[in-house]
This record gives sequence, structure tokens and C-alpha cells, in this order.
Amino acid sequence: MRGIRRVWLVGLCVLGCSSGEELSDTGFTTLPPNTTPGTMPMTSVGTTTAPGTTDENPTDGVSDSDGDTSGNVDPDTGSEGTTMVDPSAASLDTEVPAICGNGVTEMGEECDDGNQEDSDGCLKTCVAATCGDLIVQVGVEDCDDANADETDSCISTCNAAVCGDGFVQAGVEGCDDGNAVDNDACSNACKSGACGDGVVQMGEQCDDMNADNTDACLSTCLTAKCGDGAVQAGVEQCDGGGENPQCNGDCTVAACGDSKVNASAGEQCDTGGQTAQCDGNCTAVQCGDGTLNPQAGEACDDGNANNGDGCSAACQPEIVQVCTGGNDPKTGNPWVVCAADQNNIWISHNSPGNGGQYHAQKICQDLGYPNLAQFGGTCANVCGYCSGGPCNSPGPQNYDGGGACGNDELGPILCFTVMWRCTK
Repeated sequence: MRGIRRVWLVGLCVLGCSSGEELSDTGFTTLPPNTTPGTMPMTSVGTTTAPGTTDENPTDGVSDSDGDTSGNVDPDTGSEGTTMVDPSAASLDTEVPAICGNGVTEMGEECDDGNQEDSDGCLKTCVAATCGDLIVQVGVEDCDDANADETDSCISTCNAAVCGDGFVQAGVEGCDDGNAVDNDACSNACKSGACGDGVVQMGEQCDDMNADNTDACLSTCLTAKCGDGAVQAGVEQCDGGGENPQCNGDCTVAACGDSKVNASAGEQCDTGGQTAQCDGNCTAVQCGDGTLNPQAGEACDDGNANNGDGCSAACQPEIVQVCTGGNDPKTGNPWVVCAADQNNIWISHNSPGNGGQYHAQKICQDLGYPNLAQFGGTCANVCGYCSGGPCNSPGPQNYDGGGACGNDELGPILCFTVMWRCTK
């Protein structure tokens, strides 16, 4: 208001004041209420008379400059005693430029907080702080790098990049799926799911973060089990990745008699011992297989299905006929049956001279009398002994314990002039 007042005072001075006179603020009236400067003339009161002149009407408040008695008359209006102010003088009021930092938001400014602090809501340039202006607004922004790159440490919302924001921070995160599910393809630590990271991802049965295949979780993140080829300590005896001759399908060591049939080990059956259906060697019961199985009703089993050799094709004992003969299974030397009953059989060598070697027990077994009892004797004319007597008239049995000549894979060997007796 003072600026406006000074302008029209200057105008009055120009029009109504003589050169060199001082103006007094108190000598002028103010504008009428609700009057716009420059729209009406201003009337001065209480002015002084110019030097050398006489105010003809001192009470009219108008100075006469011409010294006459008729008063001053305005040539335009015909009024006397009134000095008109140039209307253009009031129009000298000008707009003051905005000043950033004066605490007042003026035209052209977005804000003006009267300080030079850039980290609040108003910059020192009187521009409102925004994300992307490269200045971190305290309490509002974590960062401000003024770019739209979501893979650096500051995302476009001026928040610091963190795991879970949905953006993969280059060089820091392996993935970022923006969720809190820890067992999907991207963990809550923003690491890509992988076997060995300690988190059971989809497709994994376990994850113990080690490569030890002897514990409950394999290095492939699958739960250890029998048949996986890895022996689980304290749980499995063996693991061949399935049944093999050394390991049963249940990961126990294979053995005939363990009640577990292991076909790859040659077992036809395994009942934990001999039964009517299974021989003690884990083969199916069969008369003539050479394995005596009393539980299956076999009274003998000479390994063949022949009748007339002391053990019938039904594995029942036969009384061997006297004078039945044969040859040693290895040396081929001849022998002959001198006497036989249900429980005993007497056999003599039947070759000239010293007689040669005989696998006595094997010959008896083949005839259905498995046990070698007595052997020996001296040369005499008895049942082929030294080829002296006929087989159907054997004479007395004479065993002196001589003739033992060792053993081989077929059993005890008797030699020279010898005879022997076997029993059931």
C-alpha cells in the first residue's frame, strides 16, 4: 500500500508543487474506500501558497498563484480552487518479482519453505520434491537415482531394492518372484531353487545341504530307500540297486536259509531250512537230484531216476541183488555186490592182482547205502576177492582196516585188495 501511496504523491508533487519544496505526507488525503488507484482525481487540502502570491480565499483550501482577487479557475472545468492530478500517475504501480526463499509461495513457485534444505518437501529452487529429482527426500524416499532401471539398487519408486520387490537386482539376486513362498522355484532369500540349498523345492523330496549318500537324503534330494544303489548307514546291509547274487531285494545280504528267495543267487525256494517243498540247498524238492529230503518222503536219493540200483526212481530203498556189479566212477576199476539187505551192503573189488583204487563211499551212496562202515581184508577166495570165489557164494566177511589211500573230491579212497561195507 505504501508503494501505491508514494506513486500518487509523486504525481501530486509534479502537478501541484513548486520546485524545491518538500512534500509532507500529512498534507494529503487518502483514496476514498473501494476506490481503485488511477480511476478518480485526487484533491489536495492544506497546501501552501507559492511565494510572492496572495491567496484570495484562504478558507477555500486553494492557493491562488496569479495574485488576482477572482480566484483560480480551471480552464477545462471552470472550477476555482481545485488542482487536478494526472490520472496516469496512479498507473505507475508495478508487480514485484517473486523471491524464492522468502517463505511465501509466490507466482511461478511450486513451494517456498524459506530454507536451503533440499531433503525436505521443497527444494531450495522452490520446486516441490519428487521421486526422480536425484535428491533423497528424508522420511519419504530410500534413494533417488533418477532412472527407471529396476535392476539396480534403487527402483523407480525411489525405494531401495530388496528381495521380494519383484525385481531381480543384478549381481545380487538370482531371482525375485515377489512372494513369500519359500519352496517354489525362487526362495525367500531370492536364490534360485537348487538341490543342496537347504530348502525343499517343488520336485525335491528332501534337501539336507550335503552330498552324503549314506544318510536319509541323497545328494539328488531324493529320500534314501532300498534299491537306490546307496547303502544307508545303520539301515541297510547292502544295496545293489535291486536284487543281485550278493544282496536281496530288501537290502539284506543274500544267504540260503534266510527265508528270502533270491533268484539271481540261484535259489528256487527258501523256507529257512529244509521242508517238504524245499531242500536245504534252496532248490525245489525232486527225487533224483542227489539231495536226500526225508521231509519230502525220500528214503534215498542216489542222484538218478533208475530202478534196481538200490534206490528206486521214487527215492525208496531197494535191496540190491547179489552179484550186481559196476565200475569206480573215477578209476573205472570193477566191483561186485557180495551181499545186501535192507540196511547193509557188502562190496568187494573184482579185479585181478592188487585190485586198484575205489571210491568206496561214493559207490555205496549210489547204491542207496550212504555211510561207509568197515573196510580192509586179506586176499582169500571170497566173493571176487582176489577173483577167488563166486559172487553168489561169498564166504565170511573179513575187514582188517587196511587199504585207506586218502580222499579226493568224490570222498575216501580205498586201494589194493580191499572190500568194504556200507550202511543206511
